[in-house]
Amino acid sequence: MLPGPASRGQTAATKDRPNILFIMTDDHASHAMSCYGSKVNQTPNLDRIAKEGMRFTNSFCTNSICAPCRAV
Repeated sequence: MLPGPASRGQTAATKDRPNILFIMTDDHASHAMSCYGSKVNQTPNLDRIAKEGMRFTNSFCTNSICAPCRAV
């Protein structure tokens, strides 16, 4: 048997798939994290993830009845 992706339980296509991490919190305003400008809360690990990846910066809600909308 030759070593390769199949022997490690991976396929060659795995490398082409995006690495996505979606963080969702309840009743949490964006300004509570230092990567969004908070001077009170220090969130170095989340700041690093935001710096190396993408941040969601714009939202619009017509009727804020669910938890993520109430914190905006």
